[in-house]
Amino acid sequence: MKTFNILQLVMILFCLIILQSCERTFVSTPEDCMNYDYSDCNTSEPSVVPMNIKLTINWENPQVPITIYKGKLESRDTILSDTTGSSSYIALLKPDNYYTVEARYISGNNFIYAIDGDNVKKIRNQICDSVCWTVQEGNVNVELK
Repeated sequence: MKTFNILQLVMILFCLIILQSCERTFVSTPEDCMNYDYSDCNTSEPSVVPMNIKLTINWENPQVPITIYKGKLESRDTILSDTTGSSSYIALLKPDNYYTVEARYISGNNFIYAIDGDNVKKIRNQICDSVCWTVQEGNVNVELK
């Protein structure tokens, strides 16, 4: 029984020594890093990401009320309510979330609701000794068909 415990201890120590000796490797060589063009590297972590919204503006709907919910429509966690007279609207939202957009249109005496949703994300990229940030914008289409 003691030999088994000693063997386990030796194996654990061996694994720890190997893990400590591992060196972090980069995809790029040090020479590549010295000559890397950082002009397209955004080192500031984004606090907001654009959500691009397409809408229908017509004679019956010159102004369209929109509501943006965090999560799925069922959550009803309202982040933003606004009215726009433009066929495109950009909302700046907190990254790494799914958002649902609802647009309310008038058709005669009835209301028509158009609903769509998408994710907005911030993406961290390690390049040599720097962190560069990019974003994945959201795109929703709540136009009338």
